[in-house]
Amino acid sequence: MQVILGNMRPNELSRAKFEKIIGDGQQSFFWAHICERFITPYHYHPEYELIHIRRGEGRRLVGDSIRHFGPGDLVFIAPNVPHLWKLAPECQQGEAIYIQFLPQFLGAEFMNLTETKPVMEWMAAVGAGMTFSPAIQAEVAFRLNRFRSLGKLERLLDLLDILRCLSRDSGSRPLGHGTGRIDLSTRHGKQLAQVFEYLNENLGGPITQADIARKVRLSSSAFSRFFKHATGKCFMEVVGELRIAQVCRQLAETDLTILEIAYSCGFGNLSHFNRQFRRAMKMPPREYRLLHQSVEH
Repeated sequence: MQVILGNMRPNELSRAKFEKIIGDGQQSFFWAHICERFITPYHYHPEYELIHIRRGEGRRLVGDSIRHFGPGDLVFIAPNVPHLWKLAPECQQGEAIYIQFLPQFLGAEFMNLTETKPVMEWMAAVGAGMTFSPAIQAEVAFRLNRFRSLGKLERLLDLLDILRCLSRDSGSRPLGHGTGRIDLSTRHGKQLAQVFEYLNENLGGPITQADIARKVRLSSSAFSRFFKHATGKCFMEVVGELRIAQVCRQLAETDLTILEIAYSCGFGNLSHFNRQFRRAMKMPPREYRLLHQSVEH
């Protein structure tokens, strides 16, 4: 049976793209509250993801599961499982809160404590992903909706307790029949991990495609094809996106000047930085800082 998801054809769904999630290096997990068209392509990443839909409806694809979603939908997705949320044509905008974290996001020792072991065992057995009972959906939605008003430590403690609640939900159900995970242990998977490890460590300095191609032992042209196939984007386009993401976090969470932030994130020219930021975020950096710091505090 062939399934059409929105206006996407079945063969397009087989080409999941790797997505790199990059934080500020100071927090153990990433969270975001978005209001948009859910334009992220069919993708996967090595992090777990918990996503709550506040507004919008359509079809979601997680591994080999294709189901309708609507307001209140809550899904937990395992690492490296391709997924996509596609809004129905009549929905102009969706709204969601999501959290992403690596399997050992608090360190191997902490995650293997007797107290945390039941939750870790549940996470390891998730398969492709899980949906939850209406009662747990409502409870977790309430807690995620107040996330923005919490401090960093309170968010972490709340996340741990949310995972405890999810692991104890007798009404939870698996998504799909198989895991549908993408194997990152292959040669290309390891090369991709090398690329993003290098970017994490060097985002604030000069980066060239030729340098990273040599690092993963590919010619520049072969690297260009490999990276475009894996991510769906050109290498320098992704570098720019990662730098803007890092800028956004520093604007919201530090008191550094805009000039200091721009230079620390690899932008050597302030006017070029301002143009790139406006193009990506649809507002100047000063306006972004005022908007997000006023909400945060």
